[in-house]
Amino acid sequence: MKSKGFNNEEINEQMKISVALSTSYFVAIAKLRALRILWLNVLKGMDSVGHSFPEIIGHIAKGTQGDNQYTNMIRASTQAMSAVIGGVDRLYILPANSPNENVLDAENAFIFSRRIARNVQHILKMESHFAQVADPGAGSYYMEQLTEKIVQEAWSVFLTLEDRATFYV
Repeated sequence: MKSKGFNNEEINEQMKISVALSTSYFVAIAKLRALRILWLNVLKGMDSVGHSFPEIIGHIAKGTQGDNQYTNMIRASTQAMSAVIGGVDRLYILPANSPNENVLDAENAFIFSRRIARNVQHILKMESHFAQVADPGAGSYYMEQLTEKIVQEAWSVFLTLEDRATFYV
């Protein structure tokens, strides 16, 4: 994009990062928090003046859903909560429909699952008040240590890959 005349700030403002949310609650939170720290390091490495973050979009990983729709609802709720605590800007929650439901109840089950998926976000925002806290995970020793560990390991991998990379212009 730089060869097309865009500077670092313009490129950064247009980026969106999509993250699949796993069922590992604390790791998902730390992964999202680490992503912001790592991106800031990348911007610093590019001598970028404007340090804004690209929009981070969280979505429930399809592979985390099983056959039981009620289990899927619970999983989706905890995945959504970890996404919000981790600091996503946008969140997509899949309906919890089971692929093995019978055809007669499929339409009602789909409507119910969609409503629950939508309501999870409302509950987290309006009843749990997560939208009123800047960083709910800040200050937790475990979260800070796990985030730092992910940052250090990911940065090490990034530097190793950068050393091996051949850049073409």
